Amino acid sequence: MIRRRVHGGLYAEDMERLYHGPLPYLIMLIGAGLTVAILTGTGLALSYVAGLAPEGFWENPWVRGAVGAVLWALVVAVGGLYLTLVERKFMARVQVRYGPNRWGPYGILQPIADAIKLLRKEDIIPEAADPLVMRFAPIIAFAPSFVLFAAVPWTESYVASTMDIGVLFIVAVTALTPIGVLMAGWGPNNKYNLLGAMRFAAQELAYEIPLVLAMIGPIAAAQSLNGVAIVEAQRGTWLGLIPRWNIFPQFLGAIIFFVAFMAETGRIPFDIPDAEGEIVHGFTAEYSGMKFVLLLLIEYVHLIAGAALFVVLFMGGYLGPAPINPFAWFALKLLLVILFMMLIRAVWFRVRIDQIMTLGWKILLPAALFNIGFIGIYLAVTV
Repeated sequence: MIRRRVHGGLYAEDMERLYHGPLPYLIMLIGAGLTVAILTGTGLALSYVAGLAPEGFWENPWVRGAVGAVLWALVVAVGGLYLTLVERKFMARVQVRYGPNRWGPYGILQPIADAIKLLRKEDIIPEAADPLVMRFAPIIAFAPSFVLFAAVPWTESYVASTMDIGVLFIVAVTALTPIGVLMAGWGPNNKYNLLGAMRFAAQELAYEIPLVLAMIGPIAAAQSLNGVAIVEAQRGTWLGLIPRWNIFPQFLGAIIFFVAFMAETGRIPFDIPDAEGEIVHGFTAEYSGMKFVLLLLIEYVHLIAGAALFVVLFMGGYLGPAPINPFAWFALKLLLVILFMMLIRAVWFRVRIDQIMTLGWKILLPAALFNIGFIGIYLAVTV
């Protein structure tokens, strides 16, 4: 039998075995385990370092803020970079294709190659553009997405800023992102950029209200806006078996929140702000180089932030039914939520803009208001 060489010297039969046999699933499982292990190891290392510091050292808000910012910067930067590879590989498995496989074993160096390529692109500013607005738009759009991690608790002790209005702070900071996106749409003086930015603003407005209303249930159950207090209110079990996570009694609120934050990330099926076939990538159409990278990373930063907030509000945060390290529980839940969002993108399709607006205003908003009444009755009966 004549064997045919493809892809860097590998035979076609070897490619079938490597990419369509059981090995890719084992690699994905190992990768998920490594992700949880790395985040857990980071938390344990931080715990060890914290134990060496003088008493009261970590109570200083400036120190906690600086260390928390550095840690979240590493998690978001590295996580956002490699989430692009995870998503492409995961979607490839779902859709029965190879996915990226050129750079490094099984394509694990692909994100680095993509980053180098994008950063080496020429930074072009169109002649008719507003240079100042175009330069500052990516920064203003990206910064709020990153700042909101300050109020997300890794564990009971490890949160960059322990504030009593943590959830309110997250909502307020998230609402600033459309300002940068509108600037990105206006600055290049291009109709496709402007159309994409206006679509983004309309979509954010339609889904921000149901998103906030869905948070009222966990806040009311914990009687606090503090992220740690909301997680601690979910400690314990029902009947000694079922965790007291908010996702069980507040399932409707969890669905509303999940759909709304998926819409706010602008991912399929809610990617009308950058629909390539309609408005040639929307508000990022005229951007290149580092500016384009920042605008592109907004989606993945929102993905991590929304998943982390969902875990805190509805899945017990760092709590778990088994005596495992709290960092590991938080990382495992975060990974599961992100993979579920990727699965939706792999099997779903983009819907029309009028359907997206109808879902936000006519379905999710009334459902969120109904959910508030239901939760009020539930808490009045059970508390």
